[in-house]
Amino acid sequence: MSKAFQDAWGVPLLGCIPDRPFLGCPALADLERLFKTELVSGQKHRYRHYSVQDMNLITTSLTRFLENIRTKHPRTLYVCHVTRDDIILGFMAEFQRNRRDEERPFEASLLVCGRKGKYQMADEVRDMFEGLDGAPVMVVEYSTHQAMNMIHNFTPKLNIDDKNRVRKAVEHYEPYIDFDLLLERTS
Repeated sequence: MSKAFQDAWGVPLLGCIPDRPFLGCPALADLERLFKTELVSGQKHRYRHYSVQDMNLITTSLTRFLENIRTKHPRTLYVCHVTRDDIILGFMAEFQRNRRDEERPFEASLLVCGRKGKYQMADEVRDMFEGLDGAPVMVVEYSTHQAMNMIHNFTPKLNIDDKNRVRKAVEHYEPYIDFDLLLERTS
């Protein structure tokens, strides 16, 4: 392939890198930048990554949601409307129950959506997050539809503070790049 590039375009091939899906999975820190907001709880999980395929819009009852959260892939990004106090409180309670029972790692996150000026989280529910060191919850001022579209269309960037993604990127790219040729061409 290198010879074909050189012969056809006079350009040396420095590397041919296969896709690594993890590098395209947004971390919660990426979503904070995308939505211009911060996590209201679970800040220590800012660099946890979520696959867009594991995003789940909650349209069910609390009972069905709790069944799902206990049986689905543990690293799921759940999305709900800000008026679903039952889901928000259920999510927080399930995090606490899981922490107490130590069943399996709780890696889910909750994205709470509501258009600015039209919907907002109940003050009583928001007060429950004060001082809570718990599950990652983010409140955004977009509809669920807008928020999910924004995430689907988002391309996460490499962030030096996201040490796990940086390490994975280096491990992934390094074997496929001819650094000697790269240094020779740039010197």
